[in-house]
Amino acid sequence: MSDPKPLLFALYEQASVGCGGAPSLWTHPADERLTANTFDFWSNQARIADQANLDMLFFADVLGFYDVFGGNADAAVKWAVEAPANDPLMIIPGLAAITRQLAFGATVTTTYEHPFTHARRFSTLDHMTHGRIGWNIVTSYLSSAARNFGLEQMIRHGDRYARAEEFMDVVYKLWEGSWAEDAVVADKVRQVYAQGDRVKPVDHIGEYYRVAGPHLCAPSPQRTPLLIQAGWSGRGREFAAKHAELIFIAKSDPHEIRQGLEEIWAMAEARGRNRGDVQSLTVLRIVTAKTEIEARRKYDELQSHYHLEAQLVSYAGDTGFDLSRYADSDALSNHTEGLTSYMMRPDGSGKPLTAGDVRKRFASVTRGTDLILVGTPQQVADRIEAHARISGTSGYMLNPLTSPGTLEDFVELVVPELQKRGLYRSQPQAGTFRSRLRADGASRLPPSAYGASFRSAW
Repeated sequence: MSDPKPLLFALYEQASVGCGGAPSLWTHPADERLTANTFDFWSNQARIADQANLDMLFFADVLGFYDVFGGNADAAVKWAVEAPANDPLMIIPGLAAITRQLAFGATVTTTYEHPFTHARRFSTLDHMTHGRIGWNIVTSYLSSAARNFGLEQMIRHGDRYARAEEFMDVVYKLWEGSWAEDAVVADKVRQVYAQGDRVKPVDHIGEYYRVAGPHLCAPSPQRTPLLIQAGWSGRGREFAAKHAELIFIAKSDPHEIRQGLEEIWAMAEARGRNRGDVQSLTVLRIVTAKTEIEARRKYDELQSHYHLEAQLVSYAGDTGFDLSRYADSDALSNHTEGLTSYMMRPDGSGKPLTAGDVRKRFASVTRGTDLILVGTPQQVADRIEAHARISGTSGYMLNPLTSPGTLEDFVELVVPELQKRGLYRSQPQAGTFRSRLRADGASRLPPSAYGASFRSAW
């Protein structure tokens, strides 16, 4: 039997006081998220992750407050639910400067950004990080964000994906096709930086965008940043099969994860891509200590600082269901703005969820459908190993319950156990983000990638 392959591990973060892991746990005495507006908070996290050889520090992001619960943003502000939301792109360059190999993932929406400025921003980040940058592609889901950009209501799901597809075409043209590989000469003697005939406009004219170009940045180490995507809907899976190199999965059932990945891999292969070109990270939360008794004590302490209302604010923003208007016996109704997929019980019975069902599901830290492991380091490592074997996931995205406590516990207690099993890398990786994930060590998109089709035949 061959030796096990090390899994990928990343740290999930948000540039906010209330992180999506459990938005009210900033109230825990040991949590330091009230200092999230300082560079010291982020530099400490990045240094721990870098020294522990984590693969990535990932930033989720939102462009509006969670204002569905109660019909306003009062509860979101009270509990700091994914708020206040600073711009992670302003934090990453500083963290890149103080780390050696840690890669960074940043969430940017295709719905409210413009592809020309977006392409320049990520090319700059790719240069400044020496190729350690990935882009998490989202289409946004908050109605408050739509209003912040002058829209009366959120663009429909299908239309957001149509806009995203054209957005991708434009940035591929800029990143992959605007500058020839040999355009930059950088010759002081000849007094030539770049050959004008090797840099050309993209002249894109589409339904949503008109972009002339050329791209303002010279080719960066990866040209196109590593592409991350989290859509799990049917349309989201199609998008992932076409574009994504790393999928972010917020599910716990390993069989469900395997089924979804197999579907995405099959669609990717139908496009001429290899299965290995699409890897994945599953959200993971842990509570661990040297003994089971101590781990349970830690969990109970977390529970004492966990507040249901804060979680329901998050749930309302994610789904559109404002449970402040429901009695426990009320079934979730599609008369609201809520997503139909959240109305039915997950047991396959076909019965609608009631508000009481949801409140019960989210009443504790071990809530919802996310993967949370409580136990000794050996127990946690055992469950990670078993879950990865069944699910086929490439690795895990550690979602902190307290910061930096969850990360410190993972690094000090769980990582040594994973290393014993060959499931965690012992040596730092060099090179670009993409080169570390690819079997061929290439920094650029492979020829089979959709984005590579925009390379000009110079």
